[in-house]
Amino acid sequence: MENLKEENAKEEQVKIENVKEEKIKAWLFKKENLIAIGLFIFAFIFRLYYFIITKNQPLWWDEAEYMSAAKSYAGIVPYELSGRRLPGFSMIVSLFYRVGISNEVVLRFFILLTPSLLIILLVYLILREMYKDKRIAIISTLILTVLWENVFYSNRFQTENFALLFQFLAIYVLFRTYINKRNLAFIKPKYSLIWIAIFSIIAILFRPGNLPFVPAIFLFLVLINKSKVFSKKGIPFVIIFLILFIAALFIAPKMFPVMYQEYYHTEKSIAWNNLAVFYGFYAPVNQIPALFFYAFIIGIIIFLIDLAINFKKIKTISNDSENSEFKSDIFNFLVILCVLAFFIFILRNEALEFRWFFPLLTGMLALTNKGLTTFFSYLNMILKNKTIINILLIIFVVLGLYTQIVHADSITKLKVSSYEQVKEAGLWLKENSNPKDVIVSASVTQLTYYSERKIEDFYYNDSEKEKANDTVFNWYIPQLKPRYLAVSVFEPGFTPQWAYDWPQRHNNSLAPVMFYFLDENKQQPALIIYEFKNYDII
Repeated sequence: MENLKEENAKEEQVKIENVKEEKIKAWLFKKENLIAIGLFIFAFIFRLYYFIITKNQPLWWDEAEYMSAAKSYAGIVPYELSGRRLPGFSMIVSLFYRVGISNEVVLRFFILLTPSLLIILLVYLILREMYKDKRIAIISTLILTVLWENVFYSNRFQTENFALLFQFLAIYVLFRTYINKRNLAFIKPKYSLIWIAIFSIIAILFRPGNLPFVPAIFLFLVLINKSKVFSKKGIPFVIIFLILFIAALFIAPKMFPVMYQEYYHTEKSIAWNNLAVFYGFYAPVNQIPALFFYAFIIGIIIFLIDLAINFKKIKTISNDSENSEFKSDIFNFLVILCVLAFFIFILRNEALEFRWFFPLLTGMLALTNKGLTTFFSYLNMILKNKTIINILLIIFVVLGLYTQIVHADSITKLKVSSYEQVKEAGLWLKENSNPKDVIVSASVTQLTYYSERKIEDFYYNDSEKEKANDTVFNWYIPQLKPRYLAVSVFEPGFTPQWAYDWPQRHNNSLAPVMFYFLDENKQQPALIIYEFKNYDII
């Protein structure tokens, strides 16, 4: 009897395994899934290639600040993160240091490569939830994989991809779980708003510059829940929210004064030049025009026409899967609108960096490919030859991707050795100093990271920078008693003019011990390290 039960149990187990095997085979041989697998294999190989190229590249100022703070949180070196940055990224990195993982290549794999691949995956999943036309998700994924600015900063210890990771999770939950009413692992539709809020907050904690996508989500939720929001039960909550929002506007400058001053600049002229960001992302290369930019413009025009024609739909849309594509277009347009509004009317920075606009990527990619696919669909109606249209579409996409790859390749390889002399100097200082030694240099963040020593700048007090001079510095040095002084050409904005010849004017107190050059012939000094012999500064 027991043998019979065992045989039945084995047969049942075999049946279960066979069913699982058949499901896996069915999934694998489904055309859409094969395309998705191919996409991610390409994404992995492409991003891995640049990971290998940049795995030992020197850190820039911003990178080194985050990484120095991470070492500080792990108790390795004293360093205080500046008030305009939040500690989320550095605290995550510090966990690796705390468990003894300090190899930079390993850190780059987990902190840089992995998030860059995850955001590519999430863009595909988000746009598959938004649009029935699979080409929109596929082409958008390809564009993000090779998008020059994202490729470049995916190999830097920066916060952009970590913030995008949680922003994209918030958007994915919004459409998969809240709109389309489908579970996402343990996230159920009933609790989806809580998870949207959590992921949004985490994104901002990693990078405050991602905040502008939150108003887009808020406005979208109000739009699809207007019947509840403006009901008798909803109006009290709206009033409470408005009171809290206004209170936050008054409290924020006092709670985060440095960050508030960093992001709020209404004293400047309105920065309309930020509208050029789309052309910057899709810039022409090697006489190939900005094809994706023109597709984006077509996508915006199509959306506006569709919105004008179907404006009455806005009254009827709600938080369900009906009119999914129309709602997706509205959301993506709101994301673009809110991010642009922040940079044009609030930050007002004329010297824009394209990475600042990463929060609008889902909107930009979606409307780019909405314009692209719609244009070729109309073209097919005229030519009535699907084969030719598909070939033309492939050629268009390949040329557009080529411009991105060329730009990404050139800028990544061009900058791969920048600040090499600062890195070498920092490592030399680590080898030739004691843990308690103090070093004076303008390259505070980089030398802190590489030397793991206390680095002080040329100013006794940051608030006195405007009034600082070499007389103050002469008083400052005997108080500080540094072991070394490093002067370089790399931080002109942080190095006072008098500091460049200060060592020569006080050669009785210090002498050069290491030289680093910009050229192979060693004719152009880049960085000089001086060692103090005494502190009798005259």
